[in-house]
Amino acid sequence: MRADVKRLSDREHVWVDGSTGEVINVDRAWQKSDKRIALTRREQAMLAAAGMDGPEARWYVLRVEDRADIAVDKLLEDAKVERAMLVIKVDAKRRGRRPHQKLETMNVPAFPGYIFVRVVSCPVTWAGLRTIKGVVDPIGGAENPQPIKDEEILKFQARIENDPKAVELLTNALKVGDRVAIDSGPFCGFDAVVMMLADRHKVGIEVDIFGRAVPLKFDLADITKLE
Repeated sequence: MRADVKRLSDREHVWVDGSTGEVINVDRAWQKSDKRIALTRREQAMLAAAGMDGPEARWYVLRVEDRADIAVDKLLEDAKVERAMLVIKVDAKRRGRRPHQKLETMNVPAFPGYIFVRVVSCPVTWAGLRTIKGVVDPIGGAENPQPIKDEEILKFQARIENDPKAVELLTNALKVGDRVAIDSGPFCGFDAVVMMLADRHKVGIEVDIFGRAVPLKFDLADITKLE
């Protein structure tokens, strides 16, 4: 065994495990380690690119693996990627047979399997996001991802989470006389004119129905300002 070790030592750096006699090629071990480190740095660089902001940044819908929403959301936060995982509050399931047990509420994803991310769409961005465990790809695929408007994100936040910041932004985006489109309910698809901002959550509009102006009130989340 010693003869073999000496012969290897003449041309390579080796280390011998004294307890097992195993011969380990140190040079090769270092090479493998360097490759792993280089790969990690590359992945970190791509993730950093995904977290960059700029005028070209837009919102996209990122698909994630089943039940990986919360873990992916945390990893995106750590990578400083702007994201929005919309949640709803539900009662926790009762354990045991205590009918009078007080149930606590918990947050669960409103759209399981999907997280919104605001990024600059480019191959490096999507490659970087795919290094995150649990991420699948954006809706439309990395070659042709489908962006969504900032206003749509605000409307989701206002409708689902009643987010006061989203409501405020939607309110400030409207003024009396603006033309809007109705997005839900029996008047979905109708155009209307803003007549008054009723409160922080509703807006008074006037809809032309069969040649007659009809005043209605709608949630801010259910209308879209027309360009």
